[in-house]
Amino acid sequence: MSSTKIVLTAEVVPHVALDFMNNTHFEELDMVQSLGELITGYQQSDNATLSHALKAWYEHTQAHFSRENELMMDIHFPMYPMHSGEHARVLEEMELMVTSWNHNYDIALLSEYVFTAWPQWFEQHVNSMDMVTAQFAVMNGYEPHK
Repeated sequence: MSSTKIVLTAEVVPHVALDFMNNTHFEELDMVQSLGELITGYQQSDNATLSHALKAWYEHTQAHFSRENELMMDIHFPMYPMHSGEHARVLEEMELMVTSWNHNYDIALLSEYVFTAWPQWFEQHVNSMDMVTAQFAVMNGYEPHK
């Protein structure tokens, strides 16, 4: 397990050109921060609480990606296949993590995902794919403060 814990906040994650995307990102960061606190203070009696938090995060992420995918289709974003494919890949990875947790309660594996793998992916994804998608939307007439 990595000893480095990455905890992302709204102050360090780049903001994109669309408010609704930023707001969704901030919600997700809050959820992950709360999940991280549960992991840091983990006791075996917390398994059900962690399972519930993971399920809520997964469902939020599904809705998050669905909204972005819908936006990309609405604006005829040329990189839609790549961006939505990344969403599908990450959702599958997250689903595997949730399933693994619910079967094995491996706190080290969950910690590695929440504190290392996911933050690295999320920051890179926002900084590249989401940034370009939001900019394309605004350049093509999408209202940024909608």
